Amino acid sequence: MLDREERTVTKPAASRAMVSVGRRLRALRTEVRPRVTQGMVGDAIGKSQDLVSLMEKGGQLPTDQQLATMLDLYGVDEAIRLDLLAEIREARASQAAWWDEYLGDLPRSLVRLIELEDPASKVSIATGALIPWPFQILPYMQDVDEFHERENGVEKTAVQHTVRRRRQDIFFRAERPAALDALCSEAAIRAQVGGPAVMKAQLDHLVQAMQRPNITLRIIPFSAGAAAATQVNLNVLDYPTPGDPGVATMDTGTGVAILDDPKEVRSRRRRFDYLGGKALTPSESLELIETLSKEM
Repeated sequence: MLDREERTVTKPAASRAMVSVGRRLRALRTEVRPRVTQGMVGDAIGKSQDLVSLMEKGGQLPTDQQLATMLDLYGVDEAIRLDLLAEIREARASQAAWWDEYLGDLPRSLVRLIELEDPASKVSIATGALIPWPFQILPYMQDVDEFHERENGVEKTAVQHTVRRRRQDIFFRAERPAALDALCSEAAIRAQVGGPAVMKAQLDHLVQAMQRPNITLRIIPFSAGAAAATQVNLNVLDYPTPGDPGVATMDTGTGVAILDDPKEVRSRRRRFDYLGGKALTPSESLELIETLSKEM
């Protein structure tokens, strides 16, 4: 049973800084040999394993005393201690995250995904016959989600579109934009989602986005056979902390499955690399997109 301190935690990470602290704490713990479990850390600080897990996910920051005990257990040197303490104090002073205002309209799994995306240094995405979400313009989203709008209502769907567009900012922000490596089938750029005018605008947006040095988009051509026909929707998130194995996510149709087991993450990386090996080069992909846009 959670104690009072833990029961007061009603929602997860409030800022990118909190998620970053959590991932650093997890990396420090998992590097210790012999192995230190979350349960052992909980025993050391007099709290539950659940609270340690919450801290490592960025849902709560440790107190100064809890941090000192954890870092003693991990055998961390003074330089790292001071740096981490400064980062924690900065996180405490940070403002609420932008997605807080949408919490009531979003599935919990999507909120968790956004929390993980925000501090990522690189995102690798593979989709099937749809343009990857970081590139989607609003009219394209609206046509893709026409069925969901009928099911969930206009207002809720509009909120989800707003959130998706704000999620895209991690690749286009001025400071520390995340790198993006995206794959999609040739079907995604040939299907006239929303009609010719919408699709031309979408293709032109792809061309513009591909000029950015942090963004790569590769097309899996029809000639690649099954690789181009595979209905896949996966993301692999990487972080700047050395040794961090990253996180993989997959769209389940009703939510988002978040996979942080290193073996699961490696499996998704291999799947991504396999599909990437079937794709055109970035320059070939750009040429194909430009050609299709001119034909619209």
